[in-house]
Amino acid sequence: MREHFDSIASRYDDGKARQARYWRALVRIYQELVPAGATVLEVGCGTGSLLASLSPRRGAGLDISPAMVEAARAKHPELEFWVEDIARPTRRDAFEFVLLCDVLEHLPDPDSALEGLKSYADGRTLFVATAANPLWAGPLHLAEALRLKLPEGDHEWMSLKQLRGLLERHGFRLETAEGRILLPFRVPWLGGSLDRLAALRPLRALAFTYAVVFRLG
Repeated sequence: MREHFDSIASRYDDGKARQARYWRALVRIYQELVPAGATVLEVGCGTGSLLASLSPRRGAGLDISPAMVEAARAKHPELEFWVEDIARPTRRDAFEFVLLCDVLEHLPDPDSALEGLKSYADGRTLFVATAANPLWAGPLHLAEALRLKLPEGDHEWMSLKQLRGLLERHGFRLETAEGRILLPFRVPWLGGSLDRLAALRPLRALAFTYAVVFRLG
């Protein structure tokens, strides 16, 4: 996984720019859930753009890819970044919010990663995560094959039911879970309206992305 993300680090931001509608929608989700001026850690921070968009009082990012961390430090010197595998944390430091943006499906060892998250949390910490709905696995693989999006390496698609079981097994409590992005690509005049429909119960299971908030205990 480290080798894969090192290999795409130089074109990571360009890839996000080509998927601008999807990335703008992700930023809106996190800005709704994380107030400006908080202390924030992003796990799997990439080049740091999402973290910077939240205007944290203290912002830190960790990533398994040294190339991603190097790019993040160059772009956002006001923030902290370090190389780390969350399954093997190297420090203890509680944050008000810990973010996992499109990270859950990349974890080769989710059990160890959930335990590692505890090194950066206390009873007040809120964890916010987004992940792709496994129903969209086929279209995503096709988009990668057609070079319409950056390759993301191996995935272990995780349903909300599976995630809830994983969290409970490690002492976390799921507080909210909802569909947030109905379609990841642009539909003229309908983008925002479509995303609002994703919160409706009949469509929630079909949404491209789900967003969850959870905490310890």
